[in-house]
Amino acid sequence: MSLEKKTQEKIAIEVIRVLVRRFELFPDSKQNIRNAPFHEAFLAAFADRIGQSNIDVKQLIGLSSWMHGLNTALG
Repeated sequence: MSLEKKTQEKIAIEVIRVLVRRFELFPDSKQNIRNAPFHEAFLAAFADRIGQSNIDVKQLIGLSSWMHGLNTALG
């Protein structure tokens, strides 16, 4: 069963709209992670492993949050 061409176009337009909006909200390294204190504390337990990869925990949390929002919006 395939979707009508008009329905496919509407879906494509919505996906593009969501992607553009999410790209505008991409986190920068200075963004405050005010909604994730638990995540920061939890990741501190893995600081030795995360530190080996030279990954900043706040950036990791921000990117993770952004990806979750993108997945939710497209889901």
